[in-house]
Amino acid sequence: MTHEHCAGTGRTVEWTEGTITQTLRTDEIRLPEPGVLLWARKLANQHATWQPTELADGDSLPNHVQRDFGSSLKPLLRPHHQEIARQAELSYVRFAKVALDEYPHRIYYVFPTPSRPKVVVQPSPKRIWQIAGIMTAAFLLLTLVNRIMT
Repeated sequence: MTHEHCAGTGRTVEWTEGTITQTLRTDEIRLPEPGVLLWARKLANQHATWQPTELADGDSLPNHVQRDFGSSLKPLLRPHHQEIARQAELSYVRFAKVALDEYPHRIYYVFPTPSRPKVVVQPSPKRIWQIAGIMTAAFLLLTLVNRIMT
């Protein structure tokens, strides 16, 4: 191609410039999904020391996470179509739920903390139902007495 500036001896180069932006997507996952009572998770958030773990592409799961949640997490950590990289931030806590025969209406949760374990006492589900039943009976009795009096 004839070019006046270089009299046809050079090359003409065209550059195309662009920026591809990928939106960062964050998925919050709570495992295990079934089986752990909501208040136990809340107690763990309040009292336990969680172990943070960060994973980048190709990192293997730590042993304690692999043992308990490996089968649930591995599909979530696989790269998606056209994904450049994947990073995961995990927080993990192991705690004990203890029920003693001597105290059947109490459940003890033992959470790890930096200094020593923290024990939190909660009423058992059976005790909660008993209290709810007593409160319902008292409400019905008050309603009945109120109707009789009026």
